[in-house]
Amino acid sequence: MSKLLYTLAEAAEQVSVSEKTLRRAIQATDPTAFPPPLLAKRMGTPKKPAYRVLHADLMAWAQSLPDA
Repeated sequence: MSKLLYTLAEAAEQVSVSEKTLRRAIQATDPTAFPPPLLAKRMGTPKKPAYRVLHADLMAWAQSLPDA
């Protein structure tokens, strides 16, 4: 059984990208840009946000990446 929520480090490992790429995806608004937007839950404080990514959102994001 997979986890429901991933930290950025766990999510990055699951989809073989860097945490930096995931942070850029969380901040992204243009679905045609790279990386495409990724939905995430905000935890922590505004000055030091901690994100969690739902398993389903991470899998959908990975599927939305362009084919080689």
